[in-house]
Amino acid sequence: MSRVTISRPFSRTGVDYFGPVFVRPLPRRPAVKAYVAISICLCTKAVHMELVTDLSTERFLQALRRFVGRRGRCSDIFSDNGTNFIGARNKLSEFLKVLKSRDHRDAVSRECAKEGIHWHFNPPSAPHFGGIWEAEVRSAKHHLLRVVGETPLLPEDFSTLLVQVEACLNSGPLTPQSDDPNDLEPLTPAHFLIGSSLQAIPEPNVDQLLTSRLNHWQSIQRHLQTFWKRWRQEYLCQLQGRTKRWKPAVPIEVGKLVVVKDENLPPMKWKMGRICQLHPSADNVVRVVTLKTATGNLTRPVEKICLLPVPDDEEA
Repeated sequence: MSRVTISRPFSRTGVDYFGPVFVRPLPRRPAVKAYVAISICLCTKAVHMELVTDLSTERFLQALRRFVGRRGRCSDIFSDNGTNFIGARNKLSEFLKVLKSRDHRDAVSRECAKEGIHWHFNPPSAPHFGGIWEAEVRSAKHHLLRVVGETPLLPEDFSTLLVQVEACLNSGPLTPQSDDPNDLEPLTPAHFLIGSSLQAIPEPNVDQLLTSRLNHWQSIQRHLQTFWKRWRQEYLCQLQGRTKRWKPAVPIEVGKLVVVKDENLPPMKWKMGRICQLHPSADNVVRVVTLKTATGNLTRPVEKICLLPVPDDEEA
């Protein structure tokens, strides 16, 4: 019900942690472990991320207060039970102890009760109950941890990087806004947060430059650009997922909104197009289409386009 009930963004939220990441409190100081708290709106798939400097209950509640202060108070929060972290015992052993401690749960319950928030724990050994936020956590964690690795960043730098990564995740197209052939803007999680799509400040591409030639800010942007390329490729592959044999393939039809694959786009930029003409082969299979884009018509093979999912009532 939480997934399909209309509600304000982040009214029903899934919360999870990932890490560790490494931050340097001050220049020329030893790096220390930190973690990332990620919140996913169960209705709109919008993402919010917070840097947490340790795994104490106090830091967890501070991250919760920052989240509520910027995204509004939740009615329901869903999270994993501690036994779901068995596979990450080596890296998150401290987090397991915190989750399982009665003091932690009592403190969280008291704080949420003051705000009128209902906290729900998934059943033990059932991480699939949190499929929507587990998928977002896996996507963000998988690429962000590989991009940053064990490179220590200043807390302000890491917070800036997290916000930019959050913006990338919130820019992903969800579905067409309308059937108007002239409407090339898809619906994204950002539309539910700010009423329009997110726009990034233009930055030069530094992904191909040597690390030794980058200044401090360029090194942060390189992490972002590398994350964007990895996550965007994974996101587009999800849109092109294969269908089961018993389920018919999504038809390629004139008027459908698609994402055009372009490896050279900067972060948060998506090349959108509407199919305006089909080019079937001799066997009557469509392998090439002509697209209407903001800059003119393009002819592309179907392997280079990704159809956006549409609501079930439109499919019917």
